[in-house]
Amino acid sequence: MSQAEISSRKGEHIKLCLDSESQGKESLFPGVNLPYAALPEINLDDVSTAVNLFGSELSQPLIISSMTGGTEHGNKINTNLAIAAQASQVALGVGSQRIGLENPEAAKSFEVFRRHAPSAFILANMGAIQLNNGYGVDHYRKVIEMVQADAIYLHINPLQEALQPGGDSNYAGLLSKITDLVKRLDVPVFIKEVGHGIDLKTAQALIDAGVAGIDVAGVGGTSYAWVEAKRANNNDFAEWFKDLGITTEQSIRAIAPIKGSAKLVASGGIRSPIEGYKAHLIGADLYASTRPFLQAALVSSDAVNDVIENWQRGLRVAMFATGTASW
Repeated sequence: MSQAEISSRKGEHIKLCLDSESQGKESLFPGVNLPYAALPEINLDDVSTAVNLFGSELSQPLIISSMTGGTEHGNKINTNLAIAAQASQVALGVGSQRIGLENPEAAKSFEVFRRHAPSAFILANMGAIQLNNGYGVDHYRKVIEMVQADAIYLHINPLQEALQPGGDSNYAGLLSKITDLVKRLDVPVFIKEVGHGIDLKTAQALIDAGVAGIDVAGVGGTSYAWVEAKRANNNDFAEWFKDLGITTEQSIRAIAPIKGSAKLVASGGIRSPIEGYKAHLIGADLYASTRPFLQAALVSSDAVNDVIENWQRGLRVAMFATGTASW
């Protein structure tokens, strides 16, 4: 795929991800209720939402999830996200950076992250599938260096790739290459799906491979199967595959008992800190969200910061109402 095609695809992704039809229809955690405490016996002012992520202190257990890069639109979005993440000290996931390796101009839209967020926790991002396409450890190190990342997301997205025109669908033998890469990189490696969940067998294999975290990105949020089918003008595929996969709740419940020291990140339809808190109650360590922050990032960094601050306030109130003083 050419650089122009990749850039065009990323622009289409932004537009389609904001389409309400790309979103899941069901409530994420229908059977999970916050354990309300009518007499919480704590002071709201003493409630702390802070968490430690591999030595970095975050103001709340939130990762603004991977979005975009490589386009003029992406440069604006990433700048606004970085400024807000720095001000609020939340973690920030970068969009897929392959285009930044292939095009120095595109790399600039990723370099803004560290420029505007010198002390925020940043996760670089590269498709694991590229290990089957001639990319090696040095390419992933360059991706990390591009944003001076604290960790890296390796995204796995077989369904999306199968539906994407010109997608990379050769997943044969990938696990052994991921295992080797994890051993050779100097930052924590997170595995991330893109909206269709991670099954228990895969999670166990990845934990055995030494990954530091798993971001489930389950069914319930943006469906990249729907996005890619729409890009291909295949409405049948958009409906057939939109909900294929494992829900966010199912993934978390399955993986939590076997995660060991790996961080478990809930994502896939997280639209509020209340949903993030519910995910925590069933085993997630952190939660990630994209859409509410993407909408704000199209406006300004102040708009993003307003959303972040509201999420933190909402989490503190929810924790207070359940008698919980710390995450």
